[in-house]
Amino acid sequence: MTDAAAASSSAAPTPPVLAPDVTPKNAVDRLVVQISKVLSLTYALSVFVTIYDVGSDLLSQPTIWVYDVVTTAIAVAFLIGGSYAMQRREHIQITAVYDQYSPRAKLICDAIAYAGTLIYFFVFAWLSWRLAHDAVVDWEVGGSAWAQPTPVIVKVSMLLGSALIILQIFSNLRVVLRTLGGVPPVVLASFAVAIAFAVYLAAMLASDGQLAWFRPLDWLAGGSFEPGISTISLLMLACFVVLIFGLGMPIGFATGLVAVIFCVAFRDIDALSIITFRTYGFVNSYVLLSVPMFLLMAAILDKSGVAHDLYDALKIWSGRLPGGVGVMTLIAASIMAAMTGIIGGEVILLGLVALPQMLRLGYDSKLAIGIVCAGGSLGVMIPPSLVLVFYGLTTSVSIGDLFLASTVPGLMMAGIYIAYVLIRCAINPKLGPPAPPEIYSIPLSAKFAALRKVILPLFIIFSVLGSIYSGLSSVSEAAALGVAGVMVAAALRGTLGWGMLRDSIYTTMSTCGLLIWLTIGANAMVGVYNLLGGIAYLKAIMTGLPLDPIGVILVMMVILLILGCFMDWFSIMLLTMPVFAPTVQALGYDLVWFGVLFNIVMQVGYLSPPFGQAAFYLKSVTPPEISLNHIFVSLLPFIALQVVSLAIVLFIPDVALWLPRMLG
Repeated sequence: MTDAAAASSSAAPTPPVLAPDVTPKNAVDRLVVQISKVLSLTYALSVFVTIYDVGSDLLSQPTIWVYDVVTTAIAVAFLIGGSYAMQRREHIQITAVYDQYSPRAKLICDAIAYAGTLIYFFVFAWLSWRLAHDAVVDWEVGGSAWAQPTPVIVKVSMLLGSALIILQIFSNLRVVLRTLGGVPPVVLASFAVAIAFAVYLAAMLASDGQLAWFRPLDWLAGGSFEPGISTISLLMLACFVVLIFGLGMPIGFATGLVAVIFCVAFRDIDALSIITFRTYGFVNSYVLLSVPMFLLMAAILDKSGVAHDLYDALKIWSGRLPGGVGVMTLIAASIMAAMTGIIGGEVILLGLVALPQMLRLGYDSKLAIGIVCAGGSLGVMIPPSLVLVFYGLTTSVSIGDLFLASTVPGLMMAGIYIAYVLIRCAINPKLGPPAPPEIYSIPLSAKFAALRKVILPLFIIFSVLGSIYSGLSSVSEAAALGVAGVMVAAALRGTLGWGMLRDSIYTTMSTCGLLIWLTIGANAMVGVYNLLGGIAYLKAIMTGLPLDPIGVILVMMVILLILGCFMDWFSIMLLTMPVFAPTVQALGYDLVWFGVLFNIVMQVGYLSPPFGQAAFYLKSVTPPEISLNHIFVSLLPFIALQVVSLAIVLFIPDVALWLPRMLG
């Protein structure tokens, strides 16, 4: 289970209102599911092709076709996966306000949100049609010696992906209206506005500049309406807040709709093409291949039981030390973090395996809960981290350097957690009683025999990270090796089978679909905002603050900490990094160091109330008597420890930078 898959319908993983049962119910659902499941096999194919490429390089027989085949296949799967995530109701929403509505009000909000989403995808599909048409007519090919038709395939897939999403929107909308028992007037009005806006855009787009550009705000203002960038920024923020908080609209679609609205309002028809141009450039990134690889690693580890065995093998080494089982839980969590870089599944796994064990041994429930959530969230810090991968893609920073820089702070944070548990249990052994004899009195030979279960996971870690750090392979190639490693581990455990692999691949398809379309929407909004002068405006504000450079960084940390209480890391990164990254560079700081700071703050966000995802992940597998409030109270000491780690890296940058410098 991944971060997004574990809580994909909200910042806190509450079940979807419409259809907890996402079994295909009509022809559209079945079409989307079948196409997506077939294309999901490209992820497995890409693993084997990438490993073949690594072997060919080692034999000094480099290929000329692997790069093109893999990037093209993955781009197609990414684009089609958005409709699969929509069919499964997994696109990320912020439901802080939405959850307070009545069931009927939620359905009405969903219907209105679908109206806005249709506008965005109408524009996206139209622009994709123009790109695809030109690509097919001119038969555009890639720039490699192989001359593959990547532009044709990807641009046609952009059109197909958006068309499938439009069909899935109507399918979901049908469920909403059927549940409502009709079409409420406010929903009818919303669709009337959406249709009028779509007709207006269609006329502008179809005329190809022949019709005079009509700006609705000029008409409403009775003259030319030319607000400054500060006013536009406030209007954009207000629109975004209404869509994601008021309507509970999926973030990726809300950002895309905001991009369309503000481009139409303050630019011209040609500017809309930035949406699809940025999309095409993004999905063709080879580094992006590592994302489904890491997600597939996590899914296989979760479904095969390898991670469960890892905890069992370490538990027997806890000894008579007070807090020993808790310490071993944190060590197991650190190893699992280094194997996958994913948080959601790790917290749930520890909640199912380690938490009952600690509670049975008489651990204080608050300490046990804190260990599980804090340990489970180490996947943000300890490489390979999915947060670091996307941060590197967003800021154009070396992912290998980010992995190196985050290694020491990640291990430091794990060490701080362990020290905290040992100190508290030494002061008051009742908080974490020693393990009973049946756990620690196992013969030494049996303990070493149990460690055999740890050898392969450790080998996976070294195969992934070692190949990156040594320069033997890229991040994407190393991720493919990691998938092969966990498959071998599952085979040795006897749980490798087609059913397990199929479910893991389907989970990866859905999660990649929601992540990529979230990025596409954010890229669209950032691109339009940049055209309007917004990025330069915000950068000037940040660099113009009457503070020392480190003071500006502190302001950024506070902003990120606040956002982390309400939003997921992916949304925060895409919304802030276009402003923060150039500001950090202008102040003379290292973006690799700032990436580590961002990572730590996002880990704080995983635990922070009111919408810390780790708390909701754990709540989904705990007994009813453990309330959400009890979980959040249990996390407060560990949040304080995370802030201590943040301060160390903030004021002693060499903690993060010495390893990249030494190996650079």
